[in-house]
Amino acid sequence: MKNARSYWPHLTAILAFILLGFAYCPQVLEGKVINQSDISSWKGAANEMVQYQERTGEQTHWTNSMFGGMPGMMIASQYDGNFLEGIYQALFVGPRPVSYLILAMVGFYLLLIAMGVSPWLSFAGAIAYTFCSYNLQILQVGHNAKMVAIALMPWVLASLAVAFRKNNWMGAILFGITLAFQILANHVQITFYLAFIVLFWIIAEGFLAVKGKLVPKFLKTCAMLLLGGVLAIGSNLNHLLPTWEYAKYTMRGGSELNQGGEAQTKGGLKKDYATDWSYGIDESVNLLIPDYKGGASSGALGDDSETLAALRSNGVADAGQIVKQMPLYWGPQPFTAGPMYMGALSVFLFVLAAFLLKGPFKWSMLGLTLLALLLAWGKHFMPLSSFFLDYVPLYNKFRAVSMILVILQVVLPLLGFVALQKVFSGELDKKKAWSALKWATGIVGGVCAFIWIFPSVSGDFQSANDAQIFPEWLLPAIASDRMSLLRGDALRSLLIVLASAGIIGLFLFQKIKVVYAGLLLVLVATIDLMPVGKRYLNESHFMSERKFNGVFEKRPVDELILKDTDPDYRVIDFTVNIFNDSHVSYFHKTVGGYSAAKLQRYQDLIERHITPELQTLSQDLQKVTSINQIAGIMQKCTVINMLNTRYFITGAANPPLRNPAANGNAWFVSDRKLVDSPDQEIASLTALNTSSTAIIDQKYEANKSLLNASLTRDTAARIVLTQYEPNRLKYKSNSGTQQLAVFSEIYYPKGWYASIDGKPLELGRVNYMLRAAVIPAGNHEIEMWFDLPVIRQSRRMAQASSGLLILLLVSGIGYSVYRRQKQKV
Repeated sequence: MKNARSYWPHLTAILAFILLGFAYCPQVLEGKVINQSDISSWKGAANEMVQYQERTGEQTHWTNSMFGGMPGMMIASQYDGNFLEGIYQALFVGPRPVSYLILAMVGFYLLLIAMGVSPWLSFAGAIAYTFCSYNLQILQVGHNAKMVAIALMPWVLASLAVAFRKNNWMGAILFGITLAFQILANHVQITFYLAFIVLFWIIAEGFLAVKGKLVPKFLKTCAMLLLGGVLAIGSNLNHLLPTWEYAKYTMRGGSELNQGGEAQTKGGLKKDYATDWSYGIDESVNLLIPDYKGGASSGALGDDSETLAALRSNGVADAGQIVKQMPLYWGPQPFTAGPMYMGALSVFLFVLAAFLLKGPFKWSMLGLTLLALLLAWGKHFMPLSSFFLDYVPLYNKFRAVSMILVILQVVLPLLGFVALQKVFSGELDKKKAWSALKWATGIVGGVCAFIWIFPSVSGDFQSANDAQIFPEWLLPAIASDRMSLLRGDALRSLLIVLASAGIIGLFLFQKIKVVYAGLLLVLVATIDLMPVGKRYLNESHFMSERKFNGVFEKRPVDELILKDTDPDYRVIDFTVNIFNDSHVSYFHKTVGGYSAAKLQRYQDLIERHITPELQTLSQDLQKVTSINQIAGIMQKCTVINMLNTRYFITGAANPPLRNPAANGNAWFVSDRKLVDSPDQEIASLTALNTSSTAIIDQKYEANKSLLNASLTRDTAARIVLTQYEPNRLKYKSNSGTQQLAVFSEIYYPKGWYASIDGKPLELGRVNYMLRAAVIPAGNHEIEMWFDLPVIRQSRRMAQASSGLLILLLVSGIGYSVYRRQKQKV
C-alpha cells in the first residue's frame, strides 16, 4: 500500500498534463484542427502516393507529382519491420496537437524525477519545457515530426539519467526503447542535436566516475548504452537506410557542378544556404525577452497602436485589418514565425544554477549551452560554423542553424530545476543560496530593467525591408510600436524574475513551505509561457477540418485539365510560387512543388534552365497578339518541353494554356552530343532542340550502352506510353532501325529497372536529368519499374533489432518483478 501511494503524485501529474493540454487547445474538442500550412502542403505532395496505396493496397516509393518525379522517402513512404511502432503510437493520447503537448510534459517530468527533483518542481519544469514559444510556432505551421522529436528528447535523457544514477542495465534498455521512438519521429536534425546533449552528459559522467573511482562501472554503463543505441538505430534502419541512400543525391548531398568560387561544404549544403536562418548575436536576448526584435514576421498591433492612428489620420481604408498582419520582426533573419523564447523563469533559474551547482555536470551543460548559442549565430560567427560544416559529420546536411537552440530549451530548465531542488531540499547552505539568489536576480532582472528603461539598446527598430513596404510617413509609427512591444515584454520578464526570486526568498526565510513554493512556481511557469505561446498558437489558428481541406477543392482550371485522359503529362502553375508550393500536386503532376530534399540535379536544372525559361516565357506571353504566336514562343522552352509540360495555369478560372511544343512521354532522337563533365552536360542544354538531340556524359558509367549503339534515323519510328503507375510504366515502340529513346522521366541511379519484351534493358542518363535506352528495330514492349533492394534488406535488420529490444524490455521488467517478490519473501 505504501508503494502504491508513492505513485499517486505521478499519476496526478499525468492527469493534470492531459487536462492542461486540452485546456490550451480546447478547440480540438469541437473537432477543429490547426490550419497548418506545412501539413496542407504535405497533403498536396503526398496525394499520388496515398491514392496509389488506397487503390492497390501496395506501397510506392516514387511519385511523379512533384519536380518531374522523385523518390518518396521524405514524403509519404511507409516502412514495415519496426515492431516498436505499435508501442510508439500508443504514446499519443488525444488529438493533435494536444497529444504532442502531453508527450512533452510527461517526458520532461520524468527527466526531472529521474534527476531527483520533487514532483511539484518537476511539474513546473514540464510546463517550462513544453510551452516554450518555439514548440507552439512549429505546431502552428505544421512541423509535427519536429515537435514529436522534441517531445521525446527528455524521454531519452530520463533513461540516460536512470542508467547512470539508478540502474544501469534497466536504464540502458529504456534508453534503447526511447531513442528508437525518438528516431521513429523521423526528424534527423533534432535527433542530431539530442546526440550533442547525450555526448556532453556522458563526458560529465566520465569525469564524475574518475573522481569517484568508479571507472569500471562507468565503462560498463556506457557499453550497455551503446548497445541500446545500436539497437535503437537498428530498429529504424527500415527508413534510415533508404533515406541515407537517397540523401546522397539530394540538395543535402551537394552539387556535382563547379560552384564558381561560391562557399560550399564538403558533400553537403552550400554554406550560404545552410546558414540562411542564423540567429543574430544581440537577437539572443529574446531567449529572455520575447519581443526583443519584434516577435514574428507577421503579428497584430492593438487598437492603441501608433501605426493604427497614423493609418487612420492619413485616410487609409481598412486600417484596422492592416494592423492585424504587420511585419513586426526587424531582426537579421529572412523571416521568422517568432522568437526562441525560453521563458524568463528558465533563464533566471539557469543563471541561479550557474552560481549554485558544482561539478562536471554543471560545467558540461554550461559548455554545451555556449556552443549551441555560438552555432545558432551561424553566419554571424562564421569561423565556428565553417569548422562544423566542414569537419563535423552530418552537420552540413542540415539547414536553419538556429534550430540548435532546442538544446537550450532542454538544458536551461533542466539545470535550473535541478539547482532549485537542491535549494528546497536543504542540500545547499542557505547563506550560499541567498547570495546566489541575489546575484541571479541582479543579473537577469538587471538586464530586463535596463532594456525596459533604455530600449534603444536593441537598435533603431527598423527592418531593412520597411522602406520598400511602407510609405515614409508610416515608418516612425511602426518603429514606435516595436519599441512599445519591447518595453512591455522587458517589464513582463522583469516581473517574472522578481516573482520567482521572491518565492525562493520566502522559502529561504521560512515564510512559506516547500509545497506552496512549488505550487507558486507552477503558477509562475504557466503565466510566463502560456500567454506568450498564445501569440503563436491560439483560437484564430483553428478551423473545421472541412474548411482546412477546402484548399484542395478543384478550381475550374483543374477541371479542364483533368479532362485530358493521357495518363502522364506535367503542369506549371503561374498562380503560386512554383518551386515552393505543392498544393497543385494534389491533382496534377508538376514541374514544381515543395521539398527541402529535392534531387540536387533537378535543383541545378531549376537554377540553370527552368527558371530562366519561365521568366522569358512570361515576358514573351505578355507580348502575344495572336494565338498563332504561342507555338513559336513555347518552342524556345527546350528544357520545359523535355519535361513534357503540357499545360500552364495562369488563373483559377482561366482556361489552361496548352503547350503544343511539349516533347511527349518519350521520343526517339537522331543525334547525340557527347560531353565530359556535369558542367558541360547542363550547359549544353541551352537552346538545344531536345526533341532531336540528346546530351550524354560519356564519363558516366551507366551510359556505356548509349555510347556504343549505332543509330540510323527513322522518321516513321514511334514510342508511346501505354500504362502509367507512379512506380511502373509501360511503353510500345515501333521502328525500322535501332533507336535511342529518351523518356520524359527523371533519372535516379537507385531503384529504376527496365525490360524489353521481358528481357533486361539498360537505362542511361541524358540531358542531365532524363532516362534513356537503346531500343532495337521492330515492335517491342518496354517496361520500367521502381524497386529499392535497400528497403527489403533494412526491413530484416529493423525486425531483428526491434524484436531484441522488446525481448530485453520484457526480460528486464520480468526480472525486476522477480527481484521485488524475492525481497518480500
